[in-house]
Amino acid sequence: MHITVAICTWNRARLLDQTLAEFAHLKVPHGIQWEIVLVDNNCTDDTANVVKRHAQSLPIRFVEETQQGHSHARNRAVKEARGELILWTDDDVRVSSNWVTEYVAAARTYPDAGYFGGRITPWFSNELTPKKCELIRNNLELLAPIFSLKDYGTDVRIFQSNEGPFGANMGFRKELLMKYPFDPKFGRVKFGLIGADEVSVLRAMQNDGISGVWVGTTEVQHYIPADRSTYGHFWRYFGALGRTQVRLEGAEQTATFCGWPRWALIKGYRASLCAWFKRTKGDARWLSDYLLAAKLLGYAREYKESQVAIECR
Repeated sequence: MHITVAICTWNRARLLDQTLAEFAHLKVPHGIQWEIVLVDNNCTDDTANVVKRHAQSLPIRFVEETQQGHSHARNRAVKEARGELILWTDDDVRVSSNWVTEYVAAARTYPDAGYFGGRITPWFSNELTPKKCELIRNNLELLAPIFSLKDYGTDVRIFQSNEGPFGANMGFRKELLMKYPFDPKFGRVKFGLIGADEVSVLRAMQNDGISGVWVGTTEVQHYIPADRSTYGHFWRYFGALGRTQVRLEGAEQTATFCGWPRWALIKGYRASLCAWFKRTKGDARWLSDYLLAAKLLGYAREYKESQVAIECR
């Protein structure tokens, strides 16, 4: 079996350096060929030098994708991959030493499975204050989407219908990704927070009856930096989740106010008031309302913009 590890990066040389250093500890099963395809999506920092240094000890192929966006970079990785199984991770992780070994075992045990996923646990930055670490730990389930955390336990089993992997720790058979490419209307573009590029692919596969496997024996630690641990970032991220929902599911016609969906505005502002009230009373549940408000108002904005786009056609 030939394995391709795919990483897409944009201006995160310092974190990428740490990630590649961890790959030196990987245990690759005997007889397995493997490579790292690292896609540079218009980096302007020291990424090239970082890759050059690690290429002396790792089987890295460094390619450039000039079309900006995570989906473009991922599609380029698929095109370049020589492996029959593509394992995806991010440029800000620490992979477990058995990462490749466990995916190889799962792919062999479940030959009909098209995709795979494993645990993603937090790796807290030293720059985070103890108070902020405590906040995140106490609200880990609520904040999990922001930090791409995922943990269904340590079993190896078929995914249930409401489950799926996150991009920092997942695998696909290449032949399937050739048929189900990543859609450029999803996925990060520079500092943008629209995601769900893997979600759109997974939904298409699931709709066609393709099953996947949870490989709980694999683990990736995902970096949680200080600049992504602010309430402002939480608001922006959940606003992007609302916008992404419209792009994934479409927007049904509904009553509007100046083009804004009335129900989303009412519920969004109501949640904002609830968050403010609870926070003034010291009720820790305020954060849930705060994030709900962000998501609803993000949904409302994307809905309005999508309707304007339709009218302009």
